Amino acid sequence: MGRQALLLIHGIGEQRPMDTLRGFAREVWSKDTSVHRPGPGAEAIWSKPYPLSEDFELRRLTTGENKSGQRTDFFEFYWAHLMKGTELKHVLAWLATLLLRLPGRVPPQLRPAYWVLWTLVLLSGGLALGYCLLKSQGDGFWTFSVSVPAWLSLAVSIVLLPVIAFLARQIVGDAARYLHVAAANVQMRHSIRSAGLRVLKDLHARGYDRIVVVGHSLGTVIAYDILSYAWSEWNAEKTSPGGVDQALDDMEALTVRAAGGEDVAAEVFHDAQRACLRESIANGHTWRVSDFVTLGSPLAHAPLLLARDQKALSAKFQEREYAQCPPVLEVRRSKGQDVHSFRYFDKKLSRKVLHHAALFAVTRWTNLYFPCRALLWGDLVGGPVAGVFGAGVRDVPVRTRRRFGLCSHTFYWRAALRGDDHIDKLREAVNVLDQPRA
Repeated sequence: MGRQALLLIHGIGEQRPMDTLRGFAREVWSKDTSVHRPGPGAEAIWSKPYPLSEDFELRRLTTGENKSGQRTDFFEFYWAHLMKGTELKHVLAWLATLLLRLPGRVPPQLRPAYWVLWTLVLLSGGLALGYCLLKSQGDGFWTFSVSVPAWLSLAVSIVLLPVIAFLARQIVGDAARYLHVAAANVQMRHSIRSAGLRVLKDLHARGYDRIVVVGHSLGTVIAYDILSYAWSEWNAEKTSPGGVDQALDDMEALTVRAAGGEDVAAEVFHDAQRACLRESIANGHTWRVSDFVTLGSPLAHAPLLLARDQKALSAKFQEREYAQCPPVLEVRRSKGQDVHSFRYFDKKLSRKVLHHAALFAVTRWTNLYFPCRALLWGDLVGGPVAGVFGAGVRDVPVRTRRRFGLCSHTFYWRAALRGDDHIDKLREAVNVLDQPRA
Protein backbone atom coordinates (compact mmCIF):
# COMPACT_ATOMS: atom_id res chain seq x y z
CA MET A 1 0.00 0.00 0.00
CA GLY A 2 1.40 3.42 -0.98
CA ARG A 3 1.42 6.47 1.26
CA GLN A 4 1.28 10.13 0.41
CA ALA A 5 1.35 13.22 2.63
CA LEU A 6 -0.41 16.54 2.13
CA LEU A 7 1.09 19.41 4.11
CA LEU A 8 -1.19 22.46 4.48
CA ILE A 9 0.23 25.83 5.54
CA HIS A 10 -2.38 28.33 6.75
CA GLY A 11 -2.52 32.07 6.10
CA ILE A 12 -2.79 35.23 8.18
CA GLY A 13 -5.09 35.94 11.11
CA GLU A 14 -6.01 34.40 14.43
CA GLN A 15 -5.97 30.80 13.21
CA ARG A 16 -7.06 27.95 15.45
CA PRO A 17 -5.07 24.71 15.14
CA MET A 18 -6.73 22.13 12.86
CA ASP A 19 -9.70 24.30 11.79
CA THR A 20 -8.24 24.97 8.36
CA LEU A 21 -7.02 21.39 7.88
CA ARG A 22 -10.33 19.76 8.76
CA GLY A 23 -12.29 21.86 6.29
CA PHE A 24 -9.69 21.31 3.61
CA ALA A 25 -9.55 17.51 4.06
CA ARG A 26 -13.34 17.30 4.03
CA GLU A 27 -13.55 18.95 0.58
CA VAL A 28 -10.51 17.27 -0.97
CA TRP A 29 -11.21 13.76 0.33
CA SER A 30 -14.49 13.07 2.15
CA LYS A 31 -16.81 14.76 -0.38
CA ASP A 32 -14.94 13.63 -3.50
CA THR A 33 -16.51 10.26 -4.23
CA SER A 34 -14.52 9.93 -7.46
CA VAL A 35 -11.37 9.02 -5.51
CA HIS A 36 -12.95 6.53 -3.06
CA ARG A 37 -12.83 2.78 -3.34
CA PRO A 38 -16.27 1.13 -3.31
CA GLY A 39 -17.60 0.18 0.09
CA PRO A 40 -19.12 1.63 3.25
CA GLY A 41 -17.12 4.26 5.12
CA ALA A 42 -14.87 4.99 2.14
CA GLU A 43 -15.04 8.72 2.89
CA ALA A 44 -13.93 8.33 6.53
CA ILE A 45 -11.07 10.31 8.05
CA TRP A 46 -9.38 9.29 11.30
CA SER A 47 -7.66 11.71 13.65
CA LYS A 48 -4.38 10.35 14.96
CA PRO A 49 -1.53 11.77 17.06
CA TYR A 50 0.67 14.27 15.22
CA PRO A 51 4.11 12.63 14.81
CA LEU A 52 6.05 15.64 13.49
CA SER A 53 6.39 17.70 16.69
CA GLU A 54 5.42 17.86 20.35
CA ASP A 55 2.56 20.25 19.63
CA PHE A 56 -0.38 18.43 21.20
CA GLU A 57 -2.89 20.83 19.61
CA LEU A 58 -2.22 19.28 16.18
CA ARG A 59 -3.41 15.93 14.82
CA ARG A 60 -2.76 13.85 11.71
CA LEU A 61 -5.84 13.17 9.60
CA THR A 62 -5.54 9.89 7.73
CA THR A 63 -7.72 8.15 5.14
CA GLY A 64 -8.25 4.67 3.80
CA GLU A 65 -6.88 3.60 0.43
CA ASN A 66 -8.01 5.53 -2.63
CA LYS A 67 -8.60 4.02 -6.07
CA SER A 68 -4.84 4.15 -6.75
CA GLY A 69 -4.13 2.09 -3.64
CA GLN A 70 -2.65 5.01 -1.69
CA ARG A 71 -3.45 6.20 1.80
CA THR A 72 -3.31 9.96 2.38
CA ASP A 73 -2.13 11.66 5.57
CA PHE A 74 -3.14 15.31 6.00
CA PHE A 75 -0.83 17.50 8.10
CA GLU A 76 -0.94 21.16 9.05
CA PHE A 77 2.12 23.31 9.59
CA TYR A 78 0.79 25.68 12.23
CA TRP A 79 2.91 28.81 12.63
CA ALA A 80 0.53 31.42 14.11
CA HIS A 81 1.85 30.87 17.66
CA LEU A 82 5.35 31.82 16.48
CA MET A 83 4.14 35.28 15.39
CA LYS A 84 4.66 37.10 18.69
CA GLY A 85 4.80 40.71 19.81
CA THR A 86 3.23 42.36 16.77
CA GLU A 87 2.56 46.05 17.37
CA LEU A 88 1.05 48.82 15.30
CA LYS A 89 4.51 50.26 14.63
CA HIS A 90 5.46 47.06 12.73
CA VAL A 91 2.45 47.47 10.45
CA LEU A 92 3.11 51.17 9.83
CA ALA A 93 6.77 50.53 9.06
CA TRP A 94 5.84 47.90 6.47
CA LEU A 95 3.11 50.03 4.89
CA ALA A 96 5.59 52.90 4.60
CA THR A 97 7.95 50.73 2.55
CA LEU A 98 5.07 49.89 0.20
CA LEU A 99 3.64 53.39 -0.17
CA LEU A 100 6.91 55.31 -0.45
CA ARG A 101 7.70 54.12 -3.94
CA LEU A 102 6.85 55.40 -7.40
CA PRO A 103 3.53 54.19 -8.88
CA GLY A 104 5.42 52.68 -11.81
CA ARG A 105 7.07 50.24 -9.39
CA VAL A 106 3.71 48.97 -8.16
CA PRO A 107 2.28 45.90 -9.97
CA PRO A 108 -0.67 46.94 -12.21
CA GLN A 109 -3.21 44.82 -10.32
CA LEU A 110 -2.33 46.60 -7.06
CA ARG A 111 -2.28 50.17 -8.32
CA PRO A 112 -5.98 50.81 -7.52
CA ALA A 113 -5.34 49.71 -3.92
CA TYR A 114 -2.17 51.82 -3.88
CA TRP A 115 -4.11 54.97 -4.85
CA VAL A 116 -6.91 54.18 -2.40
CA LEU A 117 -4.39 53.92 0.44
CA TRP A 118 -2.74 57.17 -0.57
CA THR A 119 -6.17 58.84 -0.72
CA LEU A 120 -6.94 57.66 2.82
CA VAL A 121 -3.54 58.86 4.05
CA LEU A 122 -4.00 62.30 2.48
CA LEU A 123 -7.60 62.54 3.67
CA SER A 124 -6.58 61.66 7.22
CA GLY A 125 -3.78 64.21 7.07
CA GLY A 126 -6.14 66.87 5.73
CA LEU A 127 -8.66 66.24 8.50
CA ALA A 128 -5.92 66.43 11.13
CA LEU A 129 -4.62 69.68 9.65
CA GLY A 130 -8.12 71.15 9.53
CA TYR A 131 -8.67 70.24 13.17
CA CYS A 132 -5.40 71.98 14.14
CA LEU A 133 -6.40 75.13 12.22
CA LEU A 134 -9.76 75.18 13.95
CA LYS A 135 -7.95 75.23 17.27
CA SER A 136 -5.74 78.18 16.28
CA GLN A 137 -7.95 81.06 15.22
CA GLY A 138 -6.53 84.57 14.95
CA ASP A 139 -5.25 87.30 12.65
CA GLY A 140 -3.86 85.97 9.40
CA PHE A 141 -5.59 82.59 9.67
CA TRP A 142 -8.60 81.27 7.82
CA THR A 143 -11.54 80.67 10.15
CA PHE A 144 -13.47 77.44 9.75
CA SER A 145 -16.98 77.00 11.04
CA VAL A 146 -17.08 73.24 11.34
CA SER A 147 -18.73 71.61 14.33
CA VAL A 148 -17.98 68.01 15.18
CA PRO A 149 -20.52 66.42 17.57
CA ALA A 150 -18.98 65.32 20.84
CA TRP A 151 -20.47 61.83 20.53
CA LEU A 152 -18.83 61.37 17.13
CA SER A 153 -15.41 62.42 18.42
CA LEU A 154 -15.86 60.08 21.38
CA ALA A 155 -16.89 57.16 19.13
CA VAL A 156 -13.92 57.66 16.84
CA SER A 157 -11.38 57.96 19.64
CA ILE A 158 -12.71 55.20 21.89
CA VAL A 159 -14.26 52.68 19.48
CA LEU A 160 -13.20 53.08 15.88
CA LEU A 161 -9.47 53.76 16.26
CA PRO A 162 -8.84 50.83 18.67
CA VAL A 163 -10.79 48.51 16.35
CA ILE A 164 -8.70 49.59 13.34
CA ALA A 165 -5.49 49.17 15.35
CA PHE A 166 -6.58 45.70 16.52
CA LEU A 167 -7.41 44.55 12.98
CA ALA A 168 -4.13 45.96 11.69
CA ARG A 169 -2.13 44.06 14.30
CA GLN A 170 -4.02 40.78 14.14
CA ILE A 171 -4.52 40.49 10.36
CA VAL A 172 -2.19 42.78 8.43
CA GLY A 173 0.39 42.37 11.20
CA ASP A 174 1.32 38.82 10.17
CA ALA A 175 2.17 39.93 6.65
CA ALA A 176 3.98 43.00 7.93
CA ARG A 177 6.21 40.96 10.24
CA TYR A 178 7.03 38.18 7.78
CA LEU A 179 7.43 40.19 4.57
CA HIS A 180 9.32 43.17 6.03
CA VAL A 181 13.01 42.31 6.39
CA ALA A 182 13.78 44.44 9.45
CA ALA A 183 15.88 43.70 12.51
CA ALA A 184 12.79 43.37 14.71
CA ASN A 185 11.40 40.63 12.43
CA VAL A 186 14.46 38.52 11.67
CA GLN A 187 14.23 36.14 14.64
CA MET A 188 10.51 35.52 14.08
CA ARG A 189 11.07 34.81 10.36
CA HIS A 190 13.86 32.42 11.30
CA SER A 191 11.68 30.57 13.83
CA ILE A 192 8.87 30.01 11.32
CA ARG A 193 11.17 28.86 8.52
CA SER A 194 13.17 26.58 10.80
CA ALA A 195 10.03 24.92 12.14
CA GLY A 196 8.64 24.43 8.63
CA LEU A 197 11.92 23.01 7.38
CA ARG A 198 11.93 20.46 10.22
CA VAL A 199 8.40 19.37 9.32
CA LEU A 200 9.31 18.88 5.64
CA LYS A 201 12.43 16.90 6.55
CA ASP A 202 10.43 14.71 8.94
CA LEU A 203 7.92 13.93 6.20
CA HIS A 204 10.75 12.77 3.93
CA ALA A 205 12.27 10.71 6.75
CA ARG A 206 8.96 8.88 7.23
CA GLY A 207 9.13 7.37 3.77
CA TYR A 208 6.16 8.87 1.97
CA ASP A 209 5.99 8.07 -1.73
CA ARG A 210 4.68 11.53 -2.55
CA ILE A 211 4.39 14.86 -0.73
CA VAL A 212 2.06 17.70 -1.76
CA VAL A 213 2.59 21.13 -0.19
CA VAL A 214 -0.43 23.46 -0.18
CA GLY A 215 -0.29 27.06 1.01
CA HIS A 216 -2.95 29.70 1.46
CA SER A 217 -2.36 33.46 1.52
CA LEU A 218 0.82 34.30 3.47
CA GLY A 219 1.25 30.54 3.91
CA THR A 220 2.19 30.35 0.21
CA VAL A 221 5.17 32.64 0.80
CA ILE A 222 6.22 30.60 3.83
CA ALA A 223 5.83 27.39 1.82
CA TYR A 224 7.88 28.83 -1.07
CA ASP A 225 10.68 29.76 1.36
CA ILE A 226 10.61 26.36 3.07
CA LEU A 227 10.72 24.46 -0.22
CA SER A 228 13.55 26.63 -1.55
CA TYR A 229 15.70 26.16 1.55
CA ALA A 230 14.94 22.44 1.70
CA TRP A 231 15.78 21.88 -1.96
CA SER A 232 19.23 23.42 -1.48
CA GLU A 233 20.01 20.48 0.83
CA TRP A 234 18.69 17.90 -1.65
CA ASN A 235 19.84 19.16 -5.06
CA ALA A 236 23.32 17.62 -4.93
CA GLU A 237 22.27 14.47 -3.07
CA LYS A 238 24.37 11.41 -3.79
CA THR A 239 22.51 8.99 -6.04
CA SER A 240 23.18 5.64 -7.64
CA PRO A 241 25.81 5.69 -10.42
CA GLY A 242 24.84 5.13 -14.01
CA GLY A 243 21.41 6.74 -13.76
CA VAL A 244 19.52 7.87 -16.84
CA ASP A 245 18.89 11.62 -17.28
CA GLN A 246 16.70 11.59 -20.38
CA ALA A 247 13.74 13.32 -18.72
CA LEU A 248 15.99 16.08 -17.39
CA ASP A 249 17.54 16.50 -20.84
CA ASP A 250 14.04 16.89 -22.27
CA MET A 251 13.09 19.35 -19.52
CA GLU A 252 16.18 21.44 -20.24
CA ALA A 253 15.41 21.50 -23.96
CA LEU A 254 11.84 22.58 -23.17
CA THR A 255 13.13 25.37 -20.91
CA VAL A 256 15.53 26.57 -23.62
CA ARG A 257 12.65 26.74 -26.08
CA ALA A 258 10.58 28.80 -23.64
CA ALA A 259 13.53 31.10 -22.89
CA GLY A 260 13.90 31.65 -26.62
CA GLY A 261 10.38 33.04 -26.85
CA GLU A 262 8.42 29.93 -27.79
CA ASP A 263 4.99 29.69 -26.16
CA VAL A 264 5.13 26.50 -24.08
CA ALA A 265 1.96 25.67 -22.12
CA ALA A 266 2.22 25.14 -18.36
CA GLU A 267 0.59 21.72 -18.80
CA VAL A 268 3.51 20.67 -21.00
CA PHE A 269 5.93 21.71 -18.28
CA HIS A 270 3.90 19.78 -15.70
CA ASP A 271 4.17 16.59 -17.75
CA ALA A 272 7.93 17.10 -18.05
CA GLN A 273 8.31 17.82 -14.31
CA ARG A 274 6.38 14.68 -13.44
CA ALA A 275 8.70 12.63 -15.67
CA CYS A 276 11.77 14.31 -14.13
CA LEU A 277 10.69 13.49 -10.58
CA ARG A 278 10.02 9.86 -11.44
CA GLU A 279 13.37 9.58 -13.20
CA SER A 280 15.08 11.25 -10.24
CA ILE A 281 13.50 8.76 -7.81
CA ALA A 282 14.56 5.87 -10.04
CA ASN A 283 18.12 7.21 -9.83
CA GLY A 284 18.00 7.07 -6.03
CA HIS A 285 17.14 10.69 -5.23
CA THR A 286 14.98 11.00 -2.09
CA TRP A 287 13.15 14.27 -2.87
CA ARG A 288 9.40 13.53 -2.85
CA VAL A 289 7.60 16.87 -3.22
CA SER A 290 5.68 16.36 -6.44
CA ASP A 291 3.37 19.39 -6.23
CA PHE A 292 3.26 22.89 -4.82
CA VAL A 293 -0.28 24.31 -4.77
CA THR A 294 -0.89 27.98 -3.92
CA LEU A 295 -4.28 29.50 -3.06
CA GLY A 296 -4.77 33.26 -3.05
CA SER A 297 -1.03 33.83 -3.13
CA PRO A 298 0.55 37.26 -2.55
CA LEU A 299 3.48 35.92 -4.60
CA ALA A 300 1.48 37.36 -7.50
CA HIS A 301 2.74 40.73 -6.20
CA ALA A 302 6.36 39.62 -5.65
CA PRO A 303 7.87 42.69 -7.40
CA LEU A 304 6.29 44.79 -4.63
CA LEU A 305 6.65 42.41 -1.68
CA LEU A 306 9.98 40.65 -2.30
CA ALA A 307 11.97 43.36 -4.10
CA ARG A 308 12.02 47.04 -5.06
CA ASP A 309 10.49 46.36 -8.49
CA GLN A 310 10.40 43.80 -11.31
CA LYS A 311 13.96 44.61 -12.39
CA ALA A 312 15.32 43.95 -8.91
CA LEU A 313 13.31 40.74 -8.65
CA SER A 314 14.63 39.54 -12.03
CA ALA A 315 18.16 40.10 -10.75
CA LYS A 316 17.40 37.92 -7.73
CA PHE A 317 16.16 35.17 -10.07
CA GLN A 318 19.33 35.37 -12.13
CA GLU A 319 21.46 35.24 -8.99
CA ARG A 320 19.45 32.13 -7.95
CA GLU A 321 18.31 33.77 -4.72
CA TYR A 322 14.74 32.87 -5.69
CA ALA A 323 13.57 29.81 -7.62
CA GLN A 324 11.80 30.24 -10.94
CA CYS A 325 9.48 27.79 -12.68
CA PRO A 326 11.02 26.47 -14.92
CA PRO A 327 14.48 26.95 -13.40
CA VAL A 328 16.85 29.72 -14.43
CA LEU A 329 19.26 28.57 -17.14
CA GLU A 330 22.99 29.17 -16.84
CA VAL A 331 25.10 29.84 -19.91
CA ARG A 332 28.63 28.45 -20.28
CA ARG A 333 31.02 27.90 -23.15
CA SER A 334 31.72 24.33 -24.23
CA LYS A 335 33.63 23.41 -27.37
CA GLY A 336 33.18 26.92 -28.73
CA GLN A 337 29.40 26.97 -28.22
CA ASP A 338 27.04 28.44 -25.65
CA VAL A 339 25.39 25.73 -23.56
CA HIS A 340 22.19 26.56 -21.63
CA SER A 341 21.56 24.36 -18.62
CA PHE A 342 20.17 24.33 -15.07
CA ARG A 343 22.64 21.55 -14.15
CA TYR A 344 26.34 21.52 -13.41
CA PHE A 345 28.94 18.77 -13.23
CA ASP A 346 29.73 17.70 -9.66
CA LYS A 347 33.23 16.21 -9.49
CA LYS A 348 32.53 14.41 -6.21
CA LEU A 349 29.50 12.63 -7.66
CA SER A 350 31.00 12.36 -11.16
CA ARG A 351 27.69 13.41 -12.69
CA LYS A 352 25.48 16.38 -13.47
CA VAL A 353 23.28 17.68 -10.66
CA LEU A 354 20.53 20.31 -10.54
CA HIS A 355 21.61 23.69 -9.19
CA HIS A 356 20.33 24.92 -5.82
CA ALA A 357 17.48 26.99 -7.36
CA ALA A 358 16.25 24.28 -9.76
CA LEU A 359 13.47 23.13 -7.43
CA PHE A 360 10.85 23.38 -10.17
CA ALA A 361 12.63 21.01 -12.49
CA VAL A 362 11.02 18.19 -10.50
CA THR A 363 8.17 19.89 -8.60
CA ARG A 364 5.01 21.21 -10.29
CA TRP A 365 3.43 24.51 -9.29
CA THR A 366 -0.32 25.15 -9.59
CA ASN A 367 -1.77 28.51 -8.54
CA LEU A 368 -5.49 29.07 -7.90
CA TYR A 369 -6.95 32.56 -7.60
CA PHE A 370 -10.26 34.41 -7.71
CA PRO A 371 -9.87 37.20 -10.31
CA CYS A 372 -10.26 40.58 -8.62
CA ARG A 373 -12.62 43.34 -9.78
CA ALA A 374 -13.10 46.78 -8.25
CA LEU A 375 -10.89 45.83 -5.26
CA LEU A 376 -13.69 44.06 -3.35
CA TRP A 377 -14.98 41.37 -5.75
CA GLY A 378 -12.73 38.34 -5.96
CA ASP A 379 -9.39 38.14 -4.19
CA LEU A 380 -7.14 41.20 -4.09
CA VAL A 381 -4.41 39.31 -2.22
CA GLY A 382 -4.01 36.59 -4.86
CA GLY A 383 -3.62 36.68 -8.61
CA PRO A 384 -1.76 35.06 -11.53
CA VAL A 385 1.81 34.09 -10.73
CA ALA A 386 3.22 32.80 -14.04
CA GLY A 387 3.98 36.29 -15.31
CA VAL A 388 6.35 36.76 -12.36
CA PHE A 389 7.79 33.31 -11.63
CA GLY A 390 7.75 31.69 -15.06
CA ALA A 391 5.70 29.91 -17.71
CA GLY A 392 5.90 26.63 -15.79
CA VAL A 393 3.40 27.87 -13.20
CA ARG A 394 -0.10 26.70 -14.03
CA ASP A 395 -2.39 29.62 -13.19
CA VAL A 396 -6.02 28.57 -12.65
CA PRO A 397 -8.67 31.30 -12.26
CA VAL A 398 -11.65 30.01 -10.26
CA ARG A 399 -15.11 31.33 -9.43
CA THR A 400 -17.61 31.18 -6.60
CA ARG A 401 -21.10 32.60 -6.09
CA ARG A 402 -20.71 32.56 -2.31
CA ARG A 403 -21.46 36.04 -0.98
CA PHE A 404 -21.67 37.11 -4.64
CA GLY A 405 -17.88 36.77 -4.86
CA LEU A 406 -17.34 39.63 -2.41
CA CYS A 407 -13.95 39.41 -0.62
CA SER A 408 -13.48 35.73 -1.47
CA HIS A 409 -9.92 35.35 -0.15
CA THR A 410 -10.92 32.65 2.37
CA PHE A 411 -13.29 30.69 0.10
CA TYR A 412 -10.83 28.38 -1.67
CA TRP A 413 -11.94 25.28 0.24
CA ARG A 414 -15.40 26.47 1.28
CA ALA A 415 -18.22 24.19 0.03
CA ALA A 416 -19.25 24.91 -3.54
CA LEU A 417 -22.58 26.42 -4.53
CA ARG A 418 -24.29 25.69 -7.85
CA GLY A 419 -22.12 27.08 -10.64
CA ASP A 420 -18.93 27.22 -8.54
CA ASP A 421 -15.80 25.52 -9.87
CA HIS A 422 -13.20 26.31 -7.19
CA ILE A 423 -13.52 22.97 -5.36
CA ASP A 424 -13.22 20.96 -8.59
CA LYS A 425 -10.11 22.93 -9.57
CA LEU A 426 -8.64 22.46 -6.09
CA ARG A 427 -9.15 18.68 -6.25
CA GLU A 428 -7.58 18.61 -9.69
CA ALA A 429 -4.54 20.52 -8.44
CA VAL A 430 -4.03 18.30 -5.38
CA ASN A 431 -4.60 15.19 -7.53
CA VAL A 432 -5.16 12.68 -4.72
CA LEU A 433 -4.96 9.76 -7.18
CA ASP A 434 -1.60 11.05 -8.52
CA GLN A 435 -2.65 10.43 -12.09
CA PRO A 436 -1.23 12.09 -15.22
CA ARG A 437 -3.29 15.13 -16.13
CA ALA A 438 -5.07 15.11 -19.46
